Amino acid sequence: MIKNLFFDLDDTIIKGNENNAKMYKEVLREHGYNEEDYMKIYTAIDEYEKNFTEENNIYDKTEMLDFVNKYLTKNYSYDFIEDIIKAGENWTEGVIISEDIISKLSEKYNLYVYTNYFRETQEKRVEKIGYSKYFNKVFGADEYGSKPFKNSLLKILRELHTEAEECMLIGDTKSTDIASASNIGMKSILYDYNGKRDDKNIKLENYIVIKDMKELLDIL
Repeated sequence: MIKNLFFDLDDTIIKGNENNAKMYKEVLREHGYNEEDYMKIYTAIDEYEKNFTEENNIYDKTEMLDFVNKYLTKNYSYDFIEDIIKAGENWTEGVIISEDIISKLSEKYNLYVYTNYFRETQEKRVEKIGYSKYFNKVFGADEYGSKPFKNSLLKILRELHTEAEECMLIGDTKSTDIASASNIGMKSILYDYNGKRDDKNIKLENYIVIKDMKELLDIL
């Protein structure tokens, strides 16, 4: 019996938008760097996550800074990377799941956010869209490790004193969200918002594909 629902955040609850990267312009300008490098920063942070392994998958500001500096051959400061991360708190444009759907699900299940980013930043975003009251907790990759690594999600389940069979994960990325659930035998739902999210040649089991978040109320 499903008791707990874990939601990814970006492109699952809040729509991701490359225009968000433009918010980095102000941070670059304030720190005296070239503001036109904003997209390079955005790309470098994406690349940072791709280097994670089962043994090393915790989001860390210092490690992120070191990676970004090496990737871009720069010498950005620690204060700069902190402000870049903080800028993400304002990425709240485009809510995907209506409050009506979230509210109805919260009446039946314990709701959580599990995100591959820093908890505090993502928590602030959930708060700014008015959804904090529906979620019991936001689990960040800086404290629990990132998806799809097996031990990261297991650590969360141990904290909640629950089993994979009692949980379901909803996300938009097959290689992280769905793979994370599949790795521990948890059911999951892939939000295929553009008809291409299920295209990757990754053989996974125990997941359902939806095209519209309204379908959640029919499934759950």
